[in-house]
Amino acid sequence: MYDFVDQKRIIYITFAIILLISSLFAPVAIFYPLKVIFITPEALSVGTSYISLITGGLGIALIAAGLFALALIEMRMKKYLAAALLFVAGVAGMLLSLSDYYYMTSDEFIYNGPFSISSQSYEWEDFEKIEERIGKEDNTQSVQSVAMYLKNGEVIEMSSGKIFEMRGDLANRIEQAGGLYERIDLEQ
Repeated sequence: MYDFVDQKRIIYITFAIILLISSLFAPVAIFYPLKVIFITPEALSVGTSYISLITGGLGIALIAAGLFALALIEMRMKKYLAAALLFVAGVAGMLLSLSDYYYMTSDEFIYNGPFSISSQSYEWEDFEKIEERIGKEDNTQSVQSVAMYLKNGEVIEMSSGKIFEMRGDLANRIEQAGGLYERIDLEQ
């Protein structure tokens, strides 16, 4: 018969394995939909960076490591200290993942970049220009990145994600507000 300590270890290890496997798909399957649900209904399109998916996955993996620490470390003080540190780092990773987003409404573009806590709101008149950087991949031209230049000198550059679907609408709104639209061929 198993004693209570062994049962706790089995439960910790079981949940740790479940979390470890979940860390591979949870950021896409859970975190992104949460962002879409809780962002304002006026949002025309919502996106996130790939770094958000990585930090979310690492956060979940660190929580799983904390559960492994609870199950496998024998010394009581080391066990709880290691688990607490791993849990705190894991929660921080998940919060950073949830706070990384961008979206546009009919009036503005809201951006909360990777590793930042607060979002910035930019009206369409704040943009000086938008650039699509075109490169060749497998003998076909495609957009490699999108850069938005603000009148205050700030640059928002993104090279993956929903921004590629949003770029046409972004360019139209920036041009209507008096900004420029440029396509730059990186192969020249």
